[in-house]
Order: sequence, then structure tokens, then C-alpha cells
Amino acid sequence: MKCPGPPESSRLACFLESALARETRIWKVPVFHHLTLKGTDISPSCYEKTVLWIAEISSQFQFYPETFALAISILNRLLASVKAQLKYLQCIAISCLVLAAKTNEEDEVIPSVKMLAVQSGCKRSPAEILRMERIILDKLHWDLYTATPMDFLNIVSTKFCFFFLFKETVYQIILENTDARMYTPTHPSHDTLQTASS
Repeated sequence: MKCPGPPESSRLACFLESALARETRIWKVPVFHHLTLKGTDISPSCYEKTVLWIAEISSQFQFYPETFALAISILNRLLASVKAQLKYLQCIAISCLVLAAKTNEEDEVIPSVKMLAVQSGCKRSPAEILRMERIILDKLHWDLYTATPMDFLNIVSTKFCFFFLFKETVYQIILENTDARMYTPTHPSHDTLQTASS
């Protein structure tokens, strides 16, 4: 297995720099002022419940972690851009998840908006969710993607994954060999390896 060398390292550095530049240009975060989101009636606890609800739905439909991260990114950018009211927060949240799923998931994995509304317990109609999707797209200028924490983790872990995959494969082979279970796989001696291979 080939470990990443200089060309791979510079390519990863380029990806990381590109993601950071995009995040710097686009990233907005909602600001809480006097126990509510600035200019709204959304409290930090309501925001937290909404994020946890999105995580629960994302898990229920077995969406990728990247989909959840993108949904939260879209939600944050929208809440930082408009003065949303608490009564619309659930509709905004489910719409953000739908948009993130349409961006990251395979088409056959994405449930219909009606199924998503029913199974998530959302008290909004599919028409309201679709209308909110259009509003979100309009407010964010149809630019949904921004670098998320998952993107940075994926970029950085790519640099190290080859080493860990190789190490884990070697350990798995050693542990599957019944004779090799008698020694610690981190520092096997030369004699132990010869005995195990006999």
C-alpha cells in the first residue's frame, strides 16, 4: 500500500486551502443577543432542540454525516441572514435537511417530502416545506455548499488514513492467526513472528 507522498500532500493542502477560503467567504453564524437570536424570538434552547431534531431525523433516514453537517450549515447561514420567527423554525429545519439530502444523498435514498414530513413528526405540509425550500434557496442565492466540519475532517483524515488502514490490516491479520494471539501485536519479536508463520 502506497503512503501519500509529496504530490498527494500538496493536493490535500490545496483542498484544505480551497475549503478554508470558501468558508471564510460564505460562512455566517447566528448571533444570540439577550437570550434570543438577534432580531427574533428563537432562544438558544430552541435552536439546540432544533439541531438535535435534525440529527434525529438524519439518523432515522440513515443519511450521511455530511448531510447532517450541511443541513446545520444551511440552517446557520439562513438564521444569520434573515429574521426568522420561532413558529417557522421547524419548517426551516426540515427544509434545510431536505436541501442537504438532495445535495449529498443518492436519489433512491431520499424519501419524498411527504414521507419525510410524516415520519419526522413535522407539523408542516409538503407544500409548506417545498415553499420554504424555495425561500431558503433564494435567500442563500442558490449557493448551498460551504465547507463544514465534516469536510475538514475528511480532508485531514485522508492524509493519515493510509497509515491507519495499513496498521489495522496488519493487526487484523495477526489477531486472526491463532498462534499469534499469544503476543502483543504492537511489538512482536523476530522469534515470535517466525513461530507464528510456521
